[in-house]
Amino acid sequence: MTNILFNLVSIIVLLGVIIGIHELGHFLAARKFKVHVIRFKIGFGKTLLSRFDKKGTEFAIGLLPLGGYVQMLGEDNPLQGDESDQNLSSKEISYPQASLGARAIITAAGPIANFVLAIAAYFLIFMIGVKDIVPIVGGINEESLAQQAGIEVGDKILAIDNNQVSSLKDLNTLLALRIGETGTILVDYQKPGSDITFSESVGIENWLESELDRSVISYFGINPFIPPIVSSVQAGSPAEKSGLLKGDEIISVGDNAIRTWYELVEEISSIPDKDTLLTIKRNESIFSVPVSISSVQNELGVKIGRIGIARISSNEEIPEEYLVTTKKGPIEAFVLGIKETYNFTVLILDSIGKMITGSVSAENIGGPIQIAVLSGSAAKAGLVTFIGMIALLSINLGLINLFPIPILDGGQLVLIAAEKIKGSPLSEGFVEFAYRIGLLLVVGLMVFAVFNDITRIV
Repeated sequence: MTNILFNLVSIIVLLGVIIGIHELGHFLAARKFKVHVIRFKIGFGKTLLSRFDKKGTEFAIGLLPLGGYVQMLGEDNPLQGDESDQNLSSKEISYPQASLGARAIITAAGPIANFVLAIAAYFLIFMIGVKDIVPIVGGINEESLAQQAGIEVGDKILAIDNNQVSSLKDLNTLLALRIGETGTILVDYQKPGSDITFSESVGIENWLESELDRSVISYFGINPFIPPIVSSVQAGSPAEKSGLLKGDEIISVGDNAIRTWYELVEEISSIPDKDTLLTIKRNESIFSVPVSISSVQNELGVKIGRIGIARISSNEEIPEEYLVTTKKGPIEAFVLGIKETYNFTVLILDSIGKMITGSVSAENIGGPIQIAVLSGSAAKAGLVTFIGMIALLSINLGLINLFPIPILDGGQLVLIAAEKIKGSPLSEGFVEFAYRIGLLLVVGLMVFAVFNDITRIV
């Protein structure tokens, strides 16, 4: 129950910010062109709170935090409330009285505000400083693309398709661009302690066109590098009895050297109910301790070894030599904010295009349940991660609203362009029909997204 409540609060805060900024863009543009705003509402359904300003605009919060709107005088939109009697000042006009250019700017201001929010969010992230894991290979999955390329544990990934890889996030982003494609992926990498660059191409065919249930990096065959450092020790476990402490690095099990957490797990799992020696690095000291490995049964009923320790689970616990830290001054952070917003915009558009063409399954579309889970996880991961989620969803909202579907901002821009070409206002019947079609499409997409969310849970 606590987890559900936390996720609920997280999604309300997250959606409140990105929807509020979107509607604020429309609102400020309308005020700039002296268009009277009847209502500024965040959320749909029953109004929970409302107040009026000196110009007669109602500011309200609805029960369902799944959208919002800015209703302007004379604007006809089935998602908005009815117009009430309005007392306009001599300087205010209705939406239809505004020029086509002004109406286009007012309409586009919402999505633009979302992109501005994303840039501001990434600017803040780079000012605070963001840490990511260096793209060193911690494990290789059998019969994977990474194994085909000859990549081994300890190798450092330098580039994907001639695009530089500086961190694990870069690797994930560049591989995600190849989802649903057929062709080859070019990988550049280096061996530990070597300056020689290896370049290998691996073939793909409709790569990952179905629903993804784990990271793209994992599908490629790479497990991120996680050092064999103890994050916590279970009470009463063999590890506690042997004197292991949080922060200890296990560098060998018996005579076998250990480089990564995956190698540690594999080695311990292979010797259930055995006694062995663990070589430990604690601070600057290296010493050995005896340990009696216990055993459990895995999901296949096979007995495997366990000693009762947990791996590090956050970047804050990883030694600095395995991290790349990006912390910039205001100018560089602003430039990086623009670049990051652009990169994710391209990635999202690429994914949408592949869904439309069928090269990627539409089962990847997520709805409010999925957003709630992701926002809750992001909030638990820390401020920087949560801000990053705000930026990513803000880009999503901006792009979706630019779709040429009547009722969305992109559809309204199309109607404005049609009116410009026609040279006169479009008929009320046509506009109403277009809105109804748009509403049907939006509701259908929402129902499909919720259905996907439910199937993920089930």
